[in-house]
Amino acid sequence: PYSTPDAVDQILNDPAAVAPLADDTKVDHFWLLVRALRAYMASEYSLGMLPLNGSIPDMKADTKGYIALQRIYKQKAAEDAAQFATHVVRELTDAGLPADYISSDEVAVFCRNASNLRLLRFTSLHDEVEGDSLCATAENLVAADVASHYALFRASARFEDTHDRYPGVAASPNDVEMLDDELVAGDAAQIIGIANELLAEWGLESTKVDEDLAMEFARSGHCELHNISSMTGGIVSQEAIKLITHQYVPENSLCIVDGVKAKSYVAKI
Repeated sequence: PYSTPDAVDQILNDPAAVAPLADDTKVDHFWLLVRALRAYMASEYSLGMLPLNGSIPDMKADTKGYIALQRIYKQKAAEDAAQFATHVVRELTDAGLPADYISSDEVAVFCRNASNLRLLRFTSLHDEVEGDSLCATAENLVAADVASHYALFRASARFEDTHDRYPGVAASPNDVEMLDDELVAGDAAQIIGIANELLAEWGLESTKVDEDLAMEFARSGHCELHNISSMTGGIVSQEAIKLITHQYVPENSLCIVDGVKAKSYVAKI
């Protein structure tokens, strides 16, 4: 049986698509188009199905049969696009906007890609660090196996606020000789304590910090290794290109690279 993709279904049932138009949605092309898509799918014409995009999958077929099927798909896609466009005009009229407020090209692109819609709501760095949003999404860290990594990053930052230096970094030239023993071990113990306190604040009391990982944090002394920097720089560049070109879906929102295990982790926080 036909079913709408989960990601698209979530967008169609988002409050911004269901509730009466607010001031900000009146000028937001995306939500106006989503509302038109809801109306389209509720119509007798659609029967609850998304518009056809006009492309057919690769298949084993003779040339004549394939071209004939392709012609049918393109004709149906054109009919769906025309029906969708009427719902867009109706939404614009209801919002008190001119019929050309959204260009025909944008309507066509949206219609053609309706089955691939994605909505990403990012958490700002301020809300992540200062707000309480993490309490609601902390379990995602456990599910992604990055609770220790993330807690230690945050613990290192809190350590730096207190001591004016990062774990494993000598406060003065006189401390350099103890870098490989007392300094590293002492700093590791401190950030373990801080990290466990943070985990408790986030409702993850049963999760304990990996002590070996804490030792790596302290031993590294906040260094930026060239190979890890190169890899993470490539990841950031790739995500920036996705946002700039609107091609592919960017990650949302935390990515941690573990150079020791040669693994990367992604979690939504």
